Parts: sequence; C-alpha cells; structure tokens
Amino acid sequence: MDPEQSNSADMARIKTTNERLRLLFSWVLVSILTVVGMYFLVKLAGVHKTEGDYWSSLIREQFPVLVGLPMAGLGALFLTLILQISTGSLEFDIAGVKFRGAAAPIVFWLICFLSIVVAIALLWQN
Repeated sequence: MDPEQSNSADMARIKTTNERLRLLFSWVLVSILTVVGMYFLVKLAGVHKTEGDYWSSLIREQFPVLVGLPMAGLGALFLTLILQISTGSLEFDIAGVKFRGAAAPIVFWLICFLSIVVAIALLWQN
C-alpha cells in the first residue's frame, strides 16, 4: 500500500473517531443538563419545607430571576447542543455577517437565551 493512501486512511479513521467522541460527549452533556435541571426543579419544589419564610418569599417574588434565567440558559444550551448533534457544525448568516466554527454555537446560544428571556419578560405578570 502506498504511504499516502495509508496516511489518508489513518486520517479518515482518526476523523471518524473524533466525530464519534464528540457525538458521545455531546449526548452525555445533554443528559447531564437534563438531570441537573430536573434536580433543581425538585429542590425548588421542596424549598417550602425549610424553616422561616425567607426562601419561599424570595422565590415567590423573584421567580423569573431565580428560576427563569438559569432555566433559560439551560434550555438555550440544550437547544444548541441538540441542533449541533443532529446537523453537525453550525454555520449561519445574520445581516451579512457569517458565523462558523466556534463562534456559531456561541452566537446561536446567545440568540436563543435572549429570545427566551424576552419571552419571559413579556409574559410574566406582576
């Protein structure tokens, strides 16, 4: 076998292995995010069992800040990871600016997060 063919076959094998590892770790991260989010929601439901009224009143008064923002961050990360897992690397254009590589998931997460935050702010009734 030609050394060039052997080298390209090795590179293809390494690339496939890297893609599999990236996919595996992405799914592991999605699973961990789901478990952590569920854990915090369960702990939040049990906060009324603590002594005193401080935590209950704080959560009741500042629910969008204490619960909504962290969950919006987790939701945006979850959405970004699922999209990246299902379609591969993200690339998109906004107003003539192209985002690709490491910038695309960050900008996509930021857009998702801000959209969720704006939706919470618009829908929350005082």
